[in-house]
Order: sequence, then C-alpha cells, then structure tokens
Amino acid sequence: MPDENPILKYWRSELEVFNQNLLSLQQQINEEATHDLRVAIKKLRSCFKIYSALIEKKHTKELPAGFDSIFSILGKQRDIEMNKKLLLSLGGKNTALLNPILVYLQLLQDQAIEYGRPSIQQFEPGKLGTLTNQMEAGLENLTDEDLLSRANEIVNSSVEKVEDDLKHFKERSHVIRKQLKDVFYQSKMFHGKGLFTKSQLKTLDTILDHLGNVHDHEVLISNLKNFRKTILPNSMKEYAMIKRIEERVEKRKDNLLEKAYQSTEKLIARYKKDGDPEKQTSKRLRPSLKEQ
Repeated sequence: MPDENPILKYWRSELEVFNQNLLSLQQQINEEATHDLRVAIKKLRSCFKIYSALIEKKHTKELPAGFDSIFSILGKQRDIEMNKKLLLSLGGKNTALLNPILVYLQLLQDQAIEYGRPSIQQFEPGKLGTLTNQMEAGLENLTDEDLLSRANEIVNSSVEKVEDDLKHFKERSHVIRKQLKDVFYQSKMFHGKGLFTKSQLKTLDTILDHLGNVHDHEVLISNLKNFRKTILPNSMKEYAMIKRIEERVEKRKDNLLEKAYQSTEKLIARYKKDGDPEKQTSKRLRPSLKEQ
C-alpha cells in the first residue's frame, strides 16, 4: 500500500514542510522559513532521484517548473545572510569599519529578495500534489525490500563517485557535498535499514556541516573582493583591512576543507570495511563499491 511505502512517507513529510514554509514566505520573507524551505527542497530532490530510478519511462522524471528556481533564489538570500554573520564573527574589534561592507551586503540581499519574490508568489503547490499521485501509482507494486535494495544501489553509486573525486577534493568539494547530501537523505528514508550505520550518518552530518561552512566562506571571499575592488581605492585603510579579512577567511576555509577531506576519507574506508559480503547478504543487499 502507498501509505506503507517509506519513500512516499518521506516525500509526504517533506512536502508538508515545503508547503508550510512556502506559505510563510509568500506572506513575509524571513530567515527561518528560507532555511527550512531550502532543506525541504533538498530532501524532496533526493527522494525524487530514487523514485526516478525505479519508475518506468512513461512516468514524468522531472520536478515541476519553478521548483529549482525557488531553491536558487532563496540560496542567494541565504548566502548573503550568512555572509553578514560570518563577517561580524571575523571582524574582531574593528566592527565599526565593517559598516560599509555590511551596508553593501544588505543592499545585495534586498535586491535578491525583490527579484526572487515573484517566483515565490507564483509557484503553484498543486503541481507537487499531482506529482505525489503519480509517485503513488508508480511505486504501488514495489515491495519495501525492492525499494531498499534499489536505494542502496543508488547510495553505493554515489559513494563510488565521491571516492573517485577524493583526489580532487578541493576543486570538487561542491559536487561532493551534493552527492553526500543525497547519500545522507536517502539513507535516512529507511530508518537505519540502509547501508550506513547510525554512527556513520552522524559523521556524515558533521562532514556536511564542514562543507556547508566551506561554501559560506567561499561566497564571503567573493563578495569581499567585489566590494574591495569595485568600490574602495587601495589607499584607504578599509581596503587593507578587508584584504586581511579575506586572507583569514581563506585560511579558515582551507582548514575546513582539510577536516572535511580527512573525515570523508575515513568514512568511506569504514563504510567499505563494514560493507563486507556476509553483512550485506544478511541485509539483502548487493555490494557494488569497487575494491582497490
């Protein structure tokens, strides 16, 4: 029955979060709803990837138009909000000197909100309701065992891609982050029945926090450079101060990247070790990670 399907349960739960926060943002833009809506979108995307891998070709394999746009629009707003907080934490005792860049960031955020407002207002939640009905029909003949087996194959494939990207971790950290988010959300759908243990998922959550912080630092560096080079003459003390902050942000970003890399390498090694054929058979899974 559809109601017993773990993928549909996860989808419906996150769809409710999506709808609640979309309504909140349509009434008034606020930081909490922006964050919660983006998280719900990421979870719905991961859920939809598994669904798309399971269904027949005749079913729709695309999310409704405007869905990804909302995620991107809110991402711009969220990035700038995090930039302001991060900048204040790095400013030290010279917070008064940061006022011009904080005003600059606020102006950027205000513009991002205004340009994004129409997409938020015009999105029709009913499109996702129609998709839910289609998913019910597409998944109704699959057992939980079939779903779990296929989901684990998808997780294994993502882990393989992350493992291949480890040697280019710094350059591909954003791609790795997206792959690991899918692994995390897709594993959580099955409440501990998947390949990743509770301890491993906790480690993965920490890695994702590190990589999220890396992204925040990268965006801040870009905005600081744009402000410094576009607005300030290099003779001003603010120019030198912001350049020093950029260097501190870069150093912190590199430290976060190193932590994320070391933790990811260890996690994958432990995952492969724990995923021996005997254990996988007991969980009715098929090992697919490449042995080195």
